[in-house]
This record gives sequence, C-alpha cells and structure tokens, in this order.
Amino acid sequence: MSVDGFDNIYKGKRVLVTGHTGFKGSWLSIWLHELGAEVIGVALEPYSERDNYVLSDVGSRITDLRGDIRNGRLMKEIFEKYQPQIVFHLAAQPLVRLSYEIPVETYETNVMGTIQILEAIRATKSVKVGVMITTDKCYENKEQIWGYRENEPMGGYDPYSSSKGAETSLNSPFP
Repeated sequence: MSVDGFDNIYKGKRVLVTGHTGFKGSWLSIWLHELGAEVIGVALEPYSERDNYVLSDVGSRITDLRGDIRNGRLMKEIFEKYQPQIVFHLAAQPLVRLSYEIPVETYETNVMGTIQILEAIRATKSVKVGVMITTDKCYENKEQIWGYRENEPMGGYDPYSSSKGAETSLNSPFP
C-alpha cells in the first residue's frame, strides 16, 4: 500500500496501539499494518461480534493482546517485552451515556489508565513517539457553530467529557 507522505515511515517499526479493538483503533491498526508496521495491540475484548475489529479480522494481522490499561504492572511488562518505537494511545471508556452509570470506572480508565500508559512510555527507552488520541468532547460544550480550538476550556458536564479533559491535561508533565 502506498499512501502519499507515508511511504516507509512506519515500515518495519514496532507500533503499539492501545484500544485496537475499538472503532478508531481497529482502523488505525489495519492502516499501520498495511504500511508495513509490526503492530502490537493492547485492549479489552471487543463489545460485539459486529465490531470492525471482528469483521475485519484485525487480530490475525497483528500481535493481539488483551489487557486493562489501568494495570500499570501489565502495561510495563508489555512495553518491556515488545519494545515499541511508536505508541498510539486510544484506549478509553468511550461512551457518554455509560459514563453516567459508571463514573468511577470512566475516570479510572480515562485518567489513571492514561497515566499508566504515559509511565510505561517514559520507562521504555525504545519509544521515540507517543501519540495520545482524544476527542472533541474534552472541550467544554458551548454549542458553537464552528469546531473547537485547542485554546478552548477543557472539561464538560458529564463524566466522560470531564475525564477526557483531565486526560488531555496529563500530556504536558510527561516528557
């Protein structure tokens, strides 16, 4: 596969993707695999048999691991074993409605889970780049007609949005 601007950037690189069983993570894993990356995915089980991860058979194309990002010991073990060069962090509790039902788990996953990933990145010398993926929900919802800008206030009125705003603020203190 040749994609203008991406030729050989990922070819032969060890790339770890958290949340590879989710919608965005499964597509990213496919794309990276097609670009020649050695993809290591870490995630919980997919939600259903109709998920893109299952329908596209992502697990057969990559090193497919199950694990909870809140488990710092497990994350460090995975990073030590696979020595990724690039990390894409997409794992999250991604559902606004569910965040009202399980607010503590939402914060634990989206905030503390991200801290565990950032710590694993910091402790793994092979990692050259960490890309932390978030959502527009990390910004305070002002019902504007234009898109959000990075200088807009973080946070939101539901546990999911608030947790994603907090998660985004974690990136600055980690080198």
